[in-house]
Amino acid sequence: MKLPNYQDYYPYILKFGDERRTADEYLELICEEMKIPEDAKSVRNDSGELTIRNRLRWAIHYLRRANLMDKPERAKYIINSRGKEIRKKYKFDITNKTLEQFEEYKKFIKNSSTVNTSKEKIDPIEVLTPSEKIENIITQLNEEAKGELRNQIYDASPYFFEKMVIDLLKKMGYGNYEGTSTTKKSGDGGVDGLVYQDSLGIEIIYIQAKRYATHIPVNREDLEKFVGVLNTKKGAKGVFITTSRFRDSALEYLERTTSKVICIDGEKLMKLLLQYEIGVEKNSTYTTYKVNEDYFSE
Repeated sequence: MKLPNYQDYYPYILKFGDERRTADEYLELICEEMKIPEDAKSVRNDSGELTIRNRLRWAIHYLRRANLMDKPERAKYIINSRGKEIRKKYKFDITNKTLEQFEEYKKFIKNSSTVNTSKEKIDPIEVLTPSEKIENIITQLNEEAKGELRNQIYDASPYFFEKMVIDLLKKMGYGNYEGTSTTKKSGDGGVDGLVYQDSLGIEIIYIQAKRYATHIPVNREDLEKFVGVLNTKKGAKGVFITTSRFRDSALEYLERTTSKVICIDGEKLMKLLLQYEIGVEKNSTYTTYKVNEDYFSE
């Protein structure tokens, strides 16, 4: 099910607005009314907040900007006379376009436009909340960084990629012991790196790193060779990392083996490199704030 955007909540908030309710109380009623499934309820924004809750909070915010709802007490909201008129007139056809008929809302939009550095007019039927717009911009910038990171990896030597993988695993908390390293540049016996999980090397994770082009997937045969090496190590664990992807047949093969092998494809690898800042550095950090309604509850 596609998650409702914040405008979808408008008529439902007004429908249940005759009693003073908190945002979470509105959300509970609306989820039941709209039959939002449990898996959709659990979707979270990058900030960690539930997406449906974030959108509902913004919906209430915009309804208040149009003076359709009042806040008679801390953290509680109720429909007012104007809201009742709109509810009666438009029923379930209420969007930002509906709110534009009110001067309070138009003034709010105008003031919001002044902080838009591109000086573009704000789309009155925009379905994203401000926090989601920020997340989209961050996602776009990170995708650009991933693309440049891939290019740098392909320009470097295969051995450098193996070293980069070891640096990543160490940053993730694996193998911070003497002995963790790449193997020889040639004749490595199908293993590109060793990750020591203890100072004595009693438990070692074996690493295979394949710097394949994105259109060349890892085949079942690649994993069979790696598992064969692990079997000679008597139950050893392995991590197979690639810049491309794994064929379904290769992953299905792993499900039938007794060897413990973790597969990391190119997309997951790029995310991990950004998360643990391997080969990249933070550009800028911005802090935004939202009101803690729980603090104002008595």
